[in-house]
Amino acid sequence: MLKTLRTACIITTVTGLTALTAGAADSTATTGTAGYENGTTSHGFLADHSAKSFIKEAFRDNQEEIDMAGVAVNKAQNADLKSFAQQIQQDHTKANQDLQPIAAKYGVTEEQSKLREHAVNKFDKETAGPEFDKKFAIAMMKDHQKAINKFEKAANKLQEADVKQYAENMLPKLREHLQKAETVAREVGVDQSEISSIMSKTPAVGGTSETTETGVGTGTSGKTLQGAGAQQLQPDTTTTPTTAPKR
Repeated sequence: MLKTLRTACIITTVTGLTALTAGAADSTATTGTAGYENGTTSHGFLADHSAKSFIKEAFRDNQEEIDMAGVAVNKAQNADLKSFAQQIQQDHTKANQDLQPIAAKYGVTEEQSKLREHAVNKFDKETAGPEFDKKFAIAMMKDHQKAINKFEKAANKLQEADVKQYAENMLPKLREHLQKAETVAREVGVDQSEISSIMSKTPAVGGTSETTETGVGTGTSGKTLQGAGAQQLQPDTTTTPTTAPKR
């Protein structure tokens, strides 16, 4: 009788462990293959993390532009540069306002940034004059060139539709700011070679951060092509006469 009870206990224990193992395997499989919701899967967590990182950086970059432009409004001597700084303040303030509801959805809050404070303090310590105008114009070109690369990447690679849409909506304004910064930089006397060096790192519309502009051509797809390769990719518009077949 005792032997029978022991055998029954062993069978029950083995059966329970087998069921538990199978349940755990099934749970793992379900977690690994299901679409991510609330960032529960590995893939979903990474995607959600990328979206949150982009939102945090966008908050920081917008506020940095607002703060730096505030310094320029007070110190810039060139009238166009001062007007541009005011536009920067307005546009990036609106950009952060538009970002607020998206950030709230993903649980992201705007944080103080040592890097932002350092950049703003650097300009705040500059003496007003022609050199300040040049440095601010250069900073605006560099900042917006980097922002375009960042927002292009977000628009192309992020999975979250609302974050992608925000990036796409911001790109035209960022490109407008970059063009204005380039124009103002010439007005305040920034060397053309430095302007060209900065602008060469800006991707063409619809491009990626790996694009480098060394020359411009137009390919058959309508996208901007770079360098000598642009000529090679031009459609062949020449026609070769053909001889009608003899009957």
